[in-house]
Amino acid sequence: MKIKLILLSVLFYSCSSEQYNGKIIDMHVHSYTQSDFGEREPAADHYGNKGSSNADQHMMATFDAFKHLNVSKAAVSGNPESVENWFTKDSSQLVIRGILMFAPDDYGMDSVKFEKMILDKKIEIFGELAPYYSGTTLSDSVWQPYLRICEKYDIPVAVHTGGGDPGGTYSWSPKARLKLGDPYLIEDVLVRYPKLRIYMMHAGGEDWPEHGIRLMAYYPQLYVDLGVMLWVEPNTQRYITEFLHNVKQAGYLNRVMFGSDQMIWPGAIQQSIDFLNSLDFLTKEEKGDIFYNNAARFLKLEK
Repeated sequence: MKIKLILLSVLFYSCSSEQYNGKIIDMHVHSYTQSDFGEREPAADHYGNKGSSNADQHMMATFDAFKHLNVSKAAVSGNPESVENWFTKDSSQLVIRGILMFAPDDYGMDSVKFEKMILDKKIEIFGELAPYYSGTTLSDSVWQPYLRICEKYDIPVAVHTGGGDPGGTYSWSPKARLKLGDPYLIEDVLVRYPKLRIYMMHAGGEDWPEHGIRLMAYYPQLYVDLGVMLWVEPNTQRYITEFLHNVKQAGYLNRVMFGSDQMIWPGAIQQSIDFLNSLDFLTKEEKGDIFYNNAARFLKLEK
């Protein structure tokens, strides 16, 4: 009897820790031109790994990672020039064009220019939006013209939640405040635009993961991506592990999507995949949903 129990335990563990090796959709990738490359990122990550040396090297190394890791689609955000460059250099047609915006007037943007970019298919996802860094929230009036256009044309919205890089308030983002990263601050958006496809990047961040789960409970249209939480440093990985435990128990794992948020470190895509695959409380099927199926549904991709 004891031997049977041991065998069953071994079988259960090996099944529950099976790795997923299928197609992947990365919902959180960053692009750069040389003018803004490394502008916001340190020279090395938490583990001492140096990033790419320039924007072109970063793009090619990321494309190589996509091919090696079976990434079939990637939501890429950056300044419009960089995103368009990635799109034109993408022979595999996997780039989904986004736009990185901290403030609603970045790049001389207004609602007229934005709508034209939508109609010209230059923007397929509105985001990464990071009002946190400019001292605003997505619920503020300055963002509403864009969100109305997104709902009109069924354009998905990707919004940064949680904090930012430590010390960023003293350098490139002086208006950033931790309280602005609280996921509850986007609730008015969810109420105003019930048809809007929207996902919270970083799943609420390490500060408010439970707020993220509560919002998912109240608003069934809301998805999340895991983002930088999967790789950036061990304490953050602790938070995202707890989030995944809790969101699975709550029954909302089917709205969790993979995102690497690799910034200038293409190797972080592999790190993110390996970490998510190492979580033995997730089944192979659940990992497949996070890596691919949930995002495919959110993006309305043809099967």
